[in-house]
Amino acid sequence: MNKSYIISATSAICMLSACGSDKPARDRSDAISLFKEVTSLTESYTRKIKVAPDSASWAAVSTEFEDSLDKVNFRFPPDTDLLLTEGQNDTITQLIGRYIEARDRRIHDIIHPLPPDTVAADTIAVKPALNK
Repeated sequence: MNKSYIISATSAICMLSACGSDKPARDRSDAISLFKEVTSLTESYTRKIKVAPDSASWAAVSTEFEDSLDKVNFRFPPDTDLLLTEGQNDTITQLIGRYIEARDRRIHDIIHPLPPDTVAADTIAVKPALNK
């Protein structure tokens, strides 16, 4: 027998046994529920943080979001997040990124509000021509 044939046959048998149906199917229902809860929670708190009227409200919303996210994660069995698909992980990452951007933008706007208009007169109006 040819040595390369034996190696090929052995590799094929190993691959077939690894892909066999004797492995129990992993139940992803918890992962799907986790995904739905995390995305819904993140979208909700992104909306809330955008309208926080002051820094105290902003801090309360930020803390509440972190606590709520922890509570969601602890309701599911350990390693449930490992059963999320790549697309689900990407979606969660993007939503969390949007939340962080909204959170940072809002606190910046609260701390550095636009200065009020200090000019009493309309500076854009056309001035009447002076008599010559």
